[in-house]
Parts: sequence; structure tokens; C-alpha cells
Amino acid sequence: MVHGKVLLMTPGPTMVDPEVLLAMAKPTINHVSPEFDEIHSEVLKMLSEVFATKGRVVVIPGSGTSAMELALRSVVKPGSKVVVLKAGFFGDYLARGVEALGGNAVVIEAPIGRGFTASDLEAVLRKHPDAEVVAFQHVDTSTSVANPLRELAAEAKRHGVKVLVDGVASVGGMEVRLDDWGVDVCFTGSQKALGVPPGLGIVAFSREYSEELEGREGPWSLYFNMPKLLKEMESTRNYYVTPAVNLVYALRESLRIILAEGLSERYKRHRIMAEAVRAALEAMGLKLVAEEGFRADTVTAAYIPDGVEWPKLYSGMRARGIEIAGGLGELKGRIFRIGHMGQTGYTDIAATIAALERTLKSLGYDLELGSGLRALQEKLHEHGV
Repeated sequence: MVHGKVLLMTPGPTMVDPEVLLAMAKPTINHVSPEFDEIHSEVLKMLSEVFATKGRVVVIPGSGTSAMELALRSVVKPGSKVVVLKAGFFGDYLARGVEALGGNAVVIEAPIGRGFTASDLEAVLRKHPDAEVVAFQHVDTSTSVANPLRELAAEAKRHGVKVLVDGVASVGGMEVRLDDWGVDVCFTGSQKALGVPPGLGIVAFSREYSEELEGREGPWSLYFNMPKLLKEMESTRNYYVTPAVNLVYALRESLRIILAEGLSERYKRHRIMAEAVRAALEAMGLKLVAEEGFRADTVTAAYIPDGVEWPKLYSGMRARGIEIAGGLGELKGRIFRIGHMGQTGYTDIAATIAALERTLKSLGYDLELGSGLRALQEKLHEHGV
């Protein structure tokens, strides 16, 4: 570690562009002023492009969990049966949220490393024809599993079921198209692939569901009050909750960077980084957690080799200036996770693999130094970058 600087390669929070951080340093202005109202409206318009929806978008101060609760409240009523597709640790968050609202969560759990196919969902919905909603993570960072969003949404729609998606670890790094794919509700946080510091919860609704949402009755709470929040999104002068003004500045700057890169190019960059990291880890003899066909473009998880302890792996990487993440739940102490999303670039993943090789070697793992880095470079070269 040099001068206390650490390369942040966790699956969230992620690295933040200096221009985004500078935007936060601008003077705070009145949240009901015409100037801020214009900034806020610009942010919502750009978010609509990222989510590919002509529907409503809501931004609130809070974590991804706050966005999850608002999203759930928009589709779950007391007694609602909600099928939760669990492909990792965070599936339990959705289930607990459903139950907290008086809904009935039917949790369908995939084996570790696997997500769900459309045929899997078809079989589940045949067993639960009275299900009103299907909810799942697009990417579960605990396993680095990505569910095939487009196919699952299409299958749910075929059964007349609402689709709620946790896009916390995908929005801004993997393609999400609400209107075209039939995703009714999708939520995220600011601190992942959008490349903003933590503190904003974001919920987007499809154009079709936005029309239905206008007349929907609760259950709303004092804070999670959709009708009032929607009015505030029309104009911040319809004040309900105080926006996180300086974080909204940051989000505007980050969205400008994202759209300047171009969404298709951004998704391509994430896909290439993911392929390169996976190639490197496998060349080092490490086993990936997510199975082929269910691997995310924003995070990669691998099993820690026998004889290596997670605390020593973590501290060894920190000493070399790289911050990675460990396992959660039943995978705690068994895996490590590398985030490669948002502002992360090709040089960052190369530095991470180089440090990982040296750290594992120092902990007694038998590998040829440079094997992972060589595979990573070859994959990048294959893609012409």
C-alpha cells in the first residue's frame, strides 16, 4: 500500500471518478430552488435512458435496501404471493422485505453457482398459479451469479405475473431494458456500477406499470409514500423528503460520463473485463463460483484454495494496495470476490490479478507467477483492447 491509497476492487462501493467527487464539492443549494429542480429533472431523464424506460423514476436518499423497500411496496400488498428466485445471499433480503409488508414469499433456491432459466421459472409458476409477482436479483454479488433477465421477464409476463428486479449490481454495467423486456420495477443504489458514493436509492418503473402505479393504493409508510414521492419527482418544489443535493450533483456528473461513453460500449467494456478476470483466475487453477451461462459481467467470485485462509488473503491484498471482498453467509471464509464495474478499467484488473498472484504465492499456493496475468492479457488482446 502506498501512502494509504487502496485500489477499490470490491463489488461495492466502487471507485468514483474524480470529476464525480469534485461535483459533490459544489455549494449546496436550496432543494426547492428552480436551479436544483432543473438539475434533478436532468438526472431523472438520464436515468430513464440507463433503465430504457419511458416510465417513472424515483431517486431517494438511502441505500440500495431503501430502494428495495420502495420497489416492493409498489407491487406487494398484504396477502400477495411473491415468488422469490434466490441465487445467493441477497435473495433473503427480498424475501424478508415481502414478509415485512404482509406478503407471502415463496423462496425457490438455486444450487450455489447457478441461476434460473425460463424453463425453471415456468415450472415454478405452474406450481404457484396464484403468484402475483416474481422477484429476483439480476446479479447476486454474493455468488457472482447473473440471472438471464430478459428471458425470465418474458416467461413471467407469459403467466401474467409482475416482475420486480434487484438491479443493484447490474444497472450501469449490464444491459437492462424495462419497457422492451417487460420488467415492471427495477431498483439500484448509487454505489455500484453507476460509480457514485453510497447514499442514493433509485427505483425505475416501466412505462406500462407507471400508468397502473398512479392509482395504486399502498401499503405506503411515512417515508416510503409513492404518491408523494412521484409528485416530488415531477418537481422538487413539490417537497416531500429532502433530496441529497450534493449526491444528486455527483449522480448527474456520473451519468454524463456513462452516456458519453455510450451504453453499448460500457456494457461491452464490462463484458470484456469479466471475461479477462475469469480467464486469469482459471489459469491460476482457481475454481469460479458461478457456473458457465450464469456469470455476471460486474463481479467474479472464486473459491479460496485449500491451505489459504481468507483473513491472510485479504490482508495480503491490502498490503499490496488492493481491496477485494470475502464471502457472505454460507460462503463466508470459502470464497473471495473481485468487483469490476463502474469506473474500473483494464489496468485496474491487471493490477489486481498481479497482486493476487503474489499474495497467493506468498501464502503457499503453488502457481506460476504470471500465469493469470498472461491469460488476462491474452483475453484483452483477443478483444483488441
